[in-house]
Amino acid sequence: MNSLSLAGVLTGTPTYHCNPEARDLLRFTLRTPPSGAAGSTEEDHHCLAWGPAALDLHVHLKVGDQLVVRGELRYRPRPNALPDDPAYRIPEVYVKGYSYLGTSEEQGSQ
Repeated sequence: MNSLSLAGVLTGTPTYHCNPEARDLLRFTLRTPPSGAAGSTEEDHHCLAWGPAALDLHVHLKVGDQLVVRGELRYRPRPNALPDDPAYRIPEVYVKGYSYLGTSEEQGSQ
């Protein structure tokens, strides 16, 4: 079973696309905090949302918003990379569900 949940902060402006088949797509990046393990750092995760989720997130998401996404981990080939290159595959989260947690400012004032 391929399933994950991420809680993080939106780090950049989401990118909306409507492909030739009229499917809505939203690309965005969530930054997760360090896990607490020695040497851990913040991590950026590339996320993709399709259809109604893409439209809803496109309308409501702003940089700095906190979000929980649930989905699947998938990999896509890096453009122009050779198959034996260690950075050949890019991990992406295919969003199946999500929950808004508010903005960083709202969380800090509570």
